[in-house]
Amino acid sequence: MKKTVPQALIQNFLNHTPTWYKLTILGFLILNPVLLMTIGSFYTGWVLILEFIFTLALALKSYPLQPGGLLALEAVLLGMTTPATVYHEALNNFQVILLLIFMVAGIYFMKDLLLFLFTKILLGVHSKIVLGLLFSIMGAFLSAFLDALTVTAVIIAVALGFYNIYHRVASGKS
Repeated sequence: MKKTVPQALIQNFLNHTPTWYKLTILGFLILNPVLLMTIGSFYTGWVLILEFIFTLALALKSYPLQPGGLLALEAVLLGMTTPATVYHEALNNFQVILLLIFMVAGIYFMKDLLLFLFTKILLGVHSKIVLGLLFSIMGAFLSAFLDALTVTAVIIAVALGFYNIYHRVASGKS
């Protein structure tokens, strides 16, 4: 069956993210101009920040740069900021932007290794006290070399991995 251009655009919008996530981002993009006209730029700006935090919170479902970039582009197109201000802020925070890009990507690709290491610790230690101490030492070790956001991403990745294992076992899937 041949796909039309609109079908291809809809399917490729935000790549392989779940449909509910795509619809949520589209809802945000439709809602923001309405909010700007009804409640003003101050409150709409706060709503945009909450929407961006939503995209960061769901970074494991979709890489947050695409929907976050759409929201930032919409803010410029709606006149809530100027391109010069965006450029100035991006220039001032370039180091943080690079850190986020590479650390999120690094955590994503190291997810299996991290899950393997923490699983070995979890299954290899039978004492709750020693296990708690080892997890605390691992957290301190990670905190010594990584920023708080990256440590949080590691914890989320490992917790999600443990949950996926639990879910597979509980549901009977191999």
